[in-house]
Amino acid sequence: MHLQFSKLQVAVAVLAVMVAPTTAAQASTLSYSDVVPIQKTNFTKFVSLPKFNTTLGDLSSILFELTGEVEGSIQLESLDAEPATLTGNLAAEISLQKPDGSPLLVTLPQVTKQNQFTAYDETPDYSGTSGATYKELKDSKTVSTKLTLKNEFTPFLGSGNFTLPAIARAKSGGTGAGNLLAFINTTAGATVKVVYDYTPIKKEEPRRKIPESQTPCAAMGALGIGMLVTKKKWVAV
Repeated sequence: MHLQFSKLQVAVAVLAVMVAPTTAAQASTLSYSDVVPIQKTNFTKFVSLPKFNTTLGDLSSILFELTGEVEGSIQLESLDAEPATLTGNLAAEISLQKPDGSPLLVTLPQVTKQNQFTAYDETPDYSGTSGATYKELKDSKTVSTKLTLKNEFTPFLGSGNFTLPAIARAKSGGTGAGNLLAFINTTAGATVKVVYDYTPIKKEEPRRKIPESQTPCAAMGALGIGMLVTKKKWVAV
């Protein structure tokens, strides 16, 4: 069997949907970033990022993202009396701390160069058969963490900005020969990003006012609802 409704009954149902208040709220995000330019290590710099304005809504999480970059060059020269395999490593440990100085994120971008060299050729020029020079080396690595506990949000709420220490320490070096010349130029930088995930505060929308021209229809709709309760028309199939 099929249940059939009159046009009036359908109109009543549509009208009910039209005048119902909208209460659903969707999650939103706000994203900000700050940059520490590439420069000589070792250094401690500060990034500044906007706090979350609590009047916007209910904060559910804070994502922090740290991209560490290392750039530089490696020069190696073996002074050994026999062949040796030399390894040069360009690296910088880049860390991000919370406002209270506790650890937040750390990353280690690095570039490694390795080669077989002859015995010392008596010329300390980082070239020839006993040495090499590697220029314009670079690497980057990104790490992230998400705060979800309400008591972790406090330093990042309110107006204005908060600051975080960004620290870069060179971890470069050369190995492989008992007698070795190694000259490594290490520079580093960082990009820090914060993403606030929140549910906006959304007031209930007022019911839409029905134009006067539709007032008779609304009255008929009320009558139709009564008809729905007391009368159904069934058609056998």
